[in-house]
Amino acid sequence: MLSKTILRKILIYSLFFSFLVSQTKSSFEQVRKIRLENFEKNYQGKTIKFTTENSKMVQGTLVSITEEDLILSIDKSAMFYNHKNINTVYLPPDTEDFYITASFTILGSLAGCLAMVAALDKPNPKVVGTATGLGTVLGFIVGKNAFYKSQKIDISGRLRE
Repeated sequence: MLSKTILRKILIYSLFFSFLVSQTKSSFEQVRKIRLENFEKNYQGKTIKFTTENSKMVQGTLVSITEEDLILSIDKSAMFYNHKNINTVYLPPDTEDFYITASFTILGSLAGCLAMVAALDKPNPKVVGTATGLGTVLGFIVGKNAFYKSQKIDISGRLRE
């Protein structure tokens, strides 16, 4: 069994070393700079959308990010936007997202049709058509709400909201 003095020394040394090697608080600007660097590295050449400080919605292809500006290609011309007051950027849905949504629509229609064929011995074609239509609509709603939406990317320096 360890004595109280040894336990006390272990506690004091562990507290001392934990404070010695702990990370200091990250500043707002450092976090924002890291997020902007990662954003440029991951999304350069992709279409982005954001709201400017005067509530204007802008969409274009990300070319580069400087210390002060986002550089976008809009209609084959470079446009500069100050990113100081931009906290969130959105990525519009891609064609892959559309394909997934269309697949859910097709699966919904097949599920509706098969459910009526399996549930009834001699299904009326009108009932099968109605079930197929409802399955199509429900499949589209599920696919659209789950997959076909813009991705929100936070480029602010805040750590918590």
